[in-house]
Amino acid sequence: MMTLEIDDETAGVLNELAIQQHLSPAQLVKTALQEYLEDCQDSKRAEAAYIRYVDGGKTSHNLDDVVKAIGLDS
Repeated sequence: MMTLEIDDETAGVLNELAIQQHLSPAQLVKTALQEYLEDCQDSKRAEAAYIRYVDGGKTSHNLDDVVKAIGLDS
């Protein structure tokens, strides 16, 4: 169990959003935190995969450059 202290303004926004989504404030915070933590993990995994990709001698290309190279930019 963990306790979180938030300011009154944030609590007000949280309560309004919880009502709109038919959740308790605690459920809303838990869901939002879980999604944020998953996003952080995904970002770290993606960064590590990209580093392995580049370290393997491969290169990537910017989408804008590819679009221009194949003539789809007109």
